[in-house]
Amino acid sequence: MPSRPRLLLFSGLAFVLVSLLLLPFSRFSGTIGLSSPLSYNAASHRPNGVIFILVNPKRITQALMALYNVEDRFNHRLKYPYVLFTAEDEADALTEEIRAKIGYITEGRATFATVQPEAWGVPDGLDKFLVDESIRKIGFSIGYRSMCRFYSGFFWRHPALARYEWLWRLDTDIEFHCDVPYDPIERVIEQQGLYGFVQVTPDASWVQPTLASNVSHFLASHASLLPPDVNLEFVWKGPEGAAKALQGTAESDDWSGMTFYNNFEISHRSIWESPAYTKLFEALDKAGGFFYERWSDAPIHSYGLAMTLRKDQVVHFGDLGYQHQKWAYECPATLSRCACVNDDVATDFKNNSDRWYTPRPW
Repeated sequence: MPSRPRLLLFSGLAFVLVSLLLLPFSRFSGTIGLSSPLSYNAASHRPNGVIFILVNPKRITQALMALYNVEDRFNHRLKYPYVLFTAEDEADALTEEIRAKIGYITEGRATFATVQPEAWGVPDGLDKFLVDESIRKIGFSIGYRSMCRFYSGFFWRHPALARYEWLWRLDTDIEFHCDVPYDPIERVIEQQGLYGFVQVTPDASWVQPTLASNVSHFLASHASLLPPDVNLEFVWKGPEGAAKALQGTAESDDWSGMTFYNNFEISHRSIWESPAYTKLFEALDKAGGFFYERWSDAPIHSYGLAMTLRKDQVVHFGDLGYQHQKWAYECPATLSRCACVNDDVATDFKNNSDRWYTPRPW
């Protein structure tokens, strides 16, 4: 008869073996989103995600402070990797000293990448005179417009992000005022979502006067690409605006202006890889509006999300105390884990998050 220690050893090994066999079934399995199955990091059992930031060399100190804040508030526990992008001609700004500091803050989980050359600068074939005229009239540098174009149509295609399914965009000049005791990507998954956001805000039409009509023309010829139950009324003014958009006759006045504030954005890559979104970007890029006007990635993402996702596939985060560029933000002052109060900056915040879920009459 086996001795008691040997029985305990066998029992322990059996428990470990059964646990390992059951592990794949202990989490959500199946397909979420438009095409891609979920996967988890086999070593950590967290979602296959990454935090990525485009670093402006003029904001290195802000970038270091943002990384420190993100680590302090949640990522020292979650340990998501980072990819830090720079434009190719600005990569030298991340000196060895700065990279060492970033490595220290992130515990070595940060890698560095340069934006694809084809994603930065004025594309071949555009009229340089018209581009210069646009910059003279409304401002916004070539670098800023290139950033909008990169975030609109290239970030998820970059080799540095290719192996990740969940793409969490942040910015350099941000702050989380609250500790985050959960995994935000996990929360999106648990709610069967594909996209997570913190804020909806109206965007300006004067810098992108023909964006709405270009999107409308695209919809008229590509309506067959839209899944059922999409949320067109988020970006168009009611059923009438959505109907005009599908007919190809909508103009800027038919646009609701509602835009996801996407300097915080958790997305599943299947959104951007969907035929509807990729073809939308190709059509907009061909029109040249990133440089002839100043088309921005936030409204383009919002148009794309409205034509690819249902209302229930989008998850709002209102308990993070997320702030960008010292602008008004949502302070959950009743939460003890938040280091903020409802002062002037916080009380100026206008919560438009319900606009996605319940579009208002116009």
